[in-house]
Amino acid sequence: MSQAPPRARVAIVEDDAILREDLAQLVARAEGLEIAGVADALAGGRALLEPGLDVLLIDLALPDGNGVELIREARERLANIKIIVVSIFGDARSVVRAIEAGADGYLLKGAGEQQAEEAIRSVLGGGAPISPAVASHILTRMRERTSSPRGAELDAPLTEKETAVLTDLAKGFRYKEVARLHGISPHTVADHVKSIYRKLAVNSRSEAVFEAVQAGLIKLKD
Repeated sequence: MSQAPPRARVAIVEDDAILREDLAQLVARAEGLEIAGVADALAGGRALLEPGLDVLLIDLALPDGNGVELIREARERLANIKIIVVSIFGDARSVVRAIEAGADGYLLKGAGEQQAEEAIRSVLGGGAPISPAVASHILTRMRERTSSPRGAELDAPLTEKETAVLTDLAKGFRYKEVARLHGISPHTVADHVKSIYRKLAVNSRSEAVFEAVQAGLIKLKD
């Protein structure tokens, strides 16, 4: 008597309790799928990145950071994992950043159960499920990159002081150390960081450094 094929293990990282439960129930009911674990933040999500995990469903806007960070970590630790972003309709930069970090698909919140299940089965089969609206955003972003010089895509480029502050943060300095280096208060450093995050459309230091380096705004080595 032949054994049934192993079920694909699916982890969910979503801070919306209702959506998290809906997705968990969907996976639990679906043939050939099983829940590997759920989390409501990056910290809990990291604990789910264990060998044997097949699919990661993840939101980008998490209470302790941006899901892009976990996408990169998942891709580094689990080479064969399939990753689907489950998020609201974001701007082109957020969409492309998630794809570049290693996401295989992008499912908009509010999608029906059938669409969500089809997205999971699609990535398991080597597909890249992305809604037409999201695909349009990606094309827009790609056109911006090819038609503009590096760094020109920013609506408001970083000031000289913001660039200096971000460069020091990229080197690992803390706010108090950056403040001392530039003769300003830690509060002023925090204000600069908020402005940097807003201009780069990011939510963490690592993302800010990544985007700034990609855009040629800062250099980590002389």
